[in-house]
Amino acid sequence: MQRSLFKHFKYFHIVWLCGIAIAGCSNPFATANVPDQVRIGTFNLGNFDGANTPKLEAVSQIIERNFDAIGLQEVSPLGAEKLKEQLNKGKQWEFVLGDTGSKQRVALFYRKDLISAQKVTEWQKVNITGTLRSPLVTFVKTGANFDFTLVVVHQKGGGGKDADRLRQNQSDRLRQEVDNYQQNPQSDPDLILVGDFNSPTWAEQNRGLRDAPLTFLTRAIETDQKENCLKKRGQPKTSDGRPRYSNRGTGCVIDHIAISKAPQGAEAEYISQSVQILDPQKDLGFDSDRTYFAKVSDHFPVRAIFRSK
Repeated sequence: MQRSLFKHFKYFHIVWLCGIAIAGCSNPFATANVPDQVRIGTFNLGNFDGANTPKLEAVSQIIERNFDAIGLQEVSPLGAEKLKEQLNKGKQWEFVLGDTGSKQRVALFYRKDLISAQKVTEWQKVNITGTLRSPLVTFVKTGANFDFTLVVVHQKGGGGKDADRLRQNQSDRLRQEVDNYQQNPQSDPDLILVGDFNSPTWAEQNRGLRDAPLTFLTRAIETDQKENCLKKRGQPKTSDGRPRYSNRGTGCVIDHIAISKAPQGAEAEYISQSVQILDPQKDLGFDSDRTYFAKVSDHFPVRAIFRSK
């Protein structure tokens, strides 16, 4: 078993290098960091404790090659430490870890050479039962003129009416927190929410934020074919083969990036059309979606790019 995993990981490295070359030619927003830009995203790691070495190395490379700051979901305290140790074999990274969710917490990871970050609070009212994850609120500064408040979200998972109802109530409370933040004259107008909402933007479980003064960048990606969100098969893709889903169990986008509107909000710094669901083959160098799901997560990372100057 160990030999098989090692063999796959060698292949993973080789294909990755090819994937970077291909993506770099076809996609102006692929992988490489560009001066005066910052790559921000979200990634549900799928019950990540850092004990699986091939997964640890794969996750580390995905983050290091594609992000400057990223909100993570389902990461344990030990997993966060191991991931930081692995990332720091290259550039210097740091993280802020949420206090709730037991061994499946939210976290913000960021590059220390580009970004400074400080935890502000957690929106505890969204954690309705006390056993869920409170959104992690962090003040972030990057570049000469771009600072913002980043909120890492992980709403209740699972199916069924009870889970749906709980997500609806969480969404209502999340809206209250967003309103309170934006109505506070001391708040930075640049607000960015990233995370696993466990619902598409148009769903009733997201009702609190559907008409909020936010732009869901991921709305441009997701499909209007709502039946695909109820199936594991028939996952929709764009005309050029990119995914319109971020979790294979639902077949639609449930991992989102939402930002405060222009002219004062973070939308003014957003680089138009840069939001992407990273594709296992086009962007990450895996031979198939199936291999990626088996080795990394049942979620795809999502990324958007902002001007930092």
